[in-house]
Amino acid sequence: MKINILNKCDKVLNVTADFIAVERKNGEVDIVPIVKDKNGFWIDTENITTIGYGNNTVQSETIDGVVITNF
Repeated sequence: MKINILNKCDKVLNVTADFIAVERKNGEVDIVPIVKDKNGFWIDTENITTIGYGNNTVQSETIDGVVITNF
């Protein structure tokens, strides 16, 4: 099996049975969920969490493109 989620200059920080933590070139970290089902493993691209720079806020985006920010 090969999981192709890295871009040039990215680094894998951690791998567990549930996720892969990837430090991106810009310094942000993506927590990429791994799901195992009867067909094997796959990446849950709809639930990737990005840890970025900011002032202790949490943002999420709706399917319509509306950004919701919590302080």
